[in-house]
Amino acid sequence: MSSLVNKKLAVKEDFRLSQKGIDWLKEWNTEAEIATSISQIAQKVVEILVNVPGMTQAHSRDFRRSTPIFTLKDGTVVKIFINPANVKHIFLADSNNKMLFGGYVGWIHTKGLNQAIEKIKHSLT
Repeated sequence: MSSLVNKKLAVKEDFRLSQKGIDWLKEWNTEAEIATSISQIAQKVVEILVNVPGMTQAHSRDFRRSTPIFTLKDGTVVKIFINPANVKHIFLADSNNKMLFGGYVGWIHTKGLNQAIEKIKHSLT
């Protein structure tokens, strides 16, 4: 019976998505442009970040929402985004604002991410 209900919902022809809904879905599904090369400094940063407990790959759609917090010696930009659930994301962008890395940690690992950010800032800027 549930498959019958799902079929009826899926083929409902009188439903039209609003322009706001269309715009939201387009933004939600738009991925960031990805860099094709990575500097040695950015590689060091990635190694630091992937070793933060709880680090998980972030969706590239959040890259556009992130805010620059500092720039590394090689021009790589470190960016932060905190989502509505207060989950901290970190992104790396090359000098052309193409995404190099994206990750996030849950609340219990935020302190470790903050420590990694400070380490990166003090040793590679």
